[in-house]
Amino acid sequence: MTQDIPTALVRAQQAFKAGHFDEAERWLLPILERMPEHGEALEGLAYLCAKRGDVTQAADYMVRRCRQGVMSLEQGLSAARIFHAARRYQDAVACYERNLAQAPNDISSLHGMAVSLMPLGDFLRALSLSERLCVLRPRSAEVHYNRGTVLGALGRYDEEMAAYRLALEIQPRFVPAYVNLGVVLSDLRRTDEALAQFKKALQIDPNDVGARTNRARTNLLIGEFEHGWREYEWRWKDGGEAHGFPAHQLWLGAQPVAGKTVLVHHEQGLGDTLQFVRFVDKLVEAGARVVLRVQDELWPLLRDYPGVAQVLGATSPLPPFDFHIPLMSLPFAFKLGAADLIVRHPYLEVAPEYVARWNDILPPRTGRPRVGIVWSGSPTQLNDHNRSIALAQCLSLFDAEVEFISLQKVIRETDQACAAELMQRGVLRDVAPHLHSFADTAGLIAHLDLVIGVDTSVVHLAGALGKPVWVMAAWKADWRWHLQRTDSPWYPSARLFRQTTRGDWAPVMAALRAALDLPDQAMLKIA
Repeated sequence: MTQDIPTALVRAQQAFKAGHFDEAERWLLPILERMPEHGEALEGLAYLCAKRGDVTQAADYMVRRCRQGVMSLEQGLSAARIFHAARRYQDAVACYERNLAQAPNDISSLHGMAVSLMPLGDFLRALSLSERLCVLRPRSAEVHYNRGTVLGALGRYDEEMAAYRLALEIQPRFVPAYVNLGVVLSDLRRTDEALAQFKKALQIDPNDVGARTNRARTNLLIGEFEHGWREYEWRWKDGGEAHGFPAHQLWLGAQPVAGKTVLVHHEQGLGDTLQFVRFVDKLVEAGARVVLRVQDELWPLLRDYPGVAQVLGATSPLPPFDFHIPLMSLPFAFKLGAADLIVRHPYLEVAPEYVARWNDILPPRTGRPRVGIVWSGSPTQLNDHNRSIALAQCLSLFDAEVEFISLQKVIRETDQACAAELMQRGVLRDVAPHLHSFADTAGLIAHLDLVIGVDTSVVHLAGALGKPVWVMAAWKADWRWHLQRTDSPWYPSARLFRQTTRGDWAPVMAALRAALDLPDQAMLKIA
């Protein structure tokens, strides 16, 4: 670059405003070669990366920019928003704090900081900021709505609903408030009221994705499958999920598939794949040549799934296909009802070599029932704070006359001390180093008498294999466990032990312990 730095900055800004991002970058990068911590160049590159969607690199540049000195309120807001998009919430909060030190009542900074505190779990501080906003903007529907979301995170549901209702008094056509109010009511099992709120939202905006998807989940929860499956297709329109396959090749039941190659591809979690894979049989019966794509962790287990022409892992190249369908769209495509969900026999088998691997790993039988246990799932799952349990809450189970084997592939740091104590006592065996794939887990389950678990992929695996499985279901359970039932149409070998009070696992543990204390034959009976 022969131009001086001020000229280069002006040219970069002109290129940026014109949308010529590559040109802008060509002006800025040489500045950093000469002055690696040049604030304006770092800031410009951060904005460039953010515009391109590379928020990770944008945040890296912005961290360096923030070290260079004072920023205006607007610059601080921009930096904080980049940090939030990159999930660097602590950095975002630090930017908002600097802004509020300059302008304590800056509305955008108060709101942004409350939003960034939420994923950090600092709900009380977020609530304090939201309440300040309510004082500053008492007639803002959005401010009261945001306060409601924080109250919901704190489990203060009556106050949460009151906040949404106040927002609706101020702005009667505020669709997000109707949707969130419906979600709370559905979570409280007031499903008729919830559906009424979703209906109000859709009367205002028939294309609101949140109203459609949450109404779908509520209908599926109560067993209204025709409506539920149809609106569940809206899950692809909320921006949170994308299958990446051509829309013109999407098959949802309209075209004949006999003699056609249909790609069925996984979506969402491992448990979803294990639960819905059996509906591939419908395509096979319809004469389709089915190619099944599953998560790599499941490929060793599902590689020989009956009737399927080819099973691929997620990272394998795809062959040509005529149509494709997401796995969880199969019930909609085939218009399946409640009777179609009932499965009479196990639909998954584990290859004998995976069963045999455990013969030299497990100790000889002691005469006591051999029970696998899983108490937590993936921490990134949206409902994990409701469904997973601290191992310490399960301690009463380990005094039963049972041989417990941990089915946890990863034991959380917060559970490690408790797990180590139980293993030292000899009442829990850890076999995590031998669990390389779900085929290994399935082989282990074949050696067990019973599986006990929270709502994770492991309980779906046990149910699909036909192994007796006791599911610890949270008050806010996923729709697939329905309401109040102690059995499951999805898995005839399942028995549900449900929370009767939100957040209280003690009665569940008492019921499990009482069932474990029954004679072996009664203990394994499916209620």
